[in-house]
Amino acid sequence: MTSKEAAEYLRISYDGFRTMQSRGQGPAVFIALGRRLRFRKQDLDAFLASRVQYDDRVSDPGHGKGVSAGSDLNPVALKRKRGRPRSTGQIVLMPVSFYAKASLLLALAIAECMISLLFS
Repeated sequence: MTSKEAAEYLRISYDGFRTMQSRGQGPAVFIALGRRLRFRKQDLDAFLASRVQYDDRVSDPGHGKGVSAGSDLNPVALKRKRGRPRSTGQIVLMPVSFYAKASLLLALAIAECMISLLFS
């Protein structure tokens, strides 16, 4: 199957399938023909089987262990916040004294350059 056919078979969007592949979360077994990827049905079935998650708190009398869609143990069912995900810790605020020292050093460096230009 092509990537689009594999995405349809897995019942996910094509863009979502490509994102999974680029993050290394998609089916690990594929056939590469140049830049084109092909997937076998049995490999996609194995990928789906590896992603099955069981919740021990909910039982289904007809099928043994059941899967709960609203379970805390099922990370796929967790609701995500809307919008672009933000990683924490990117912005670090420095104390004001740090900026004062940095601006003083910059002013001294500029003054040194101006003096060297005047006396050269």
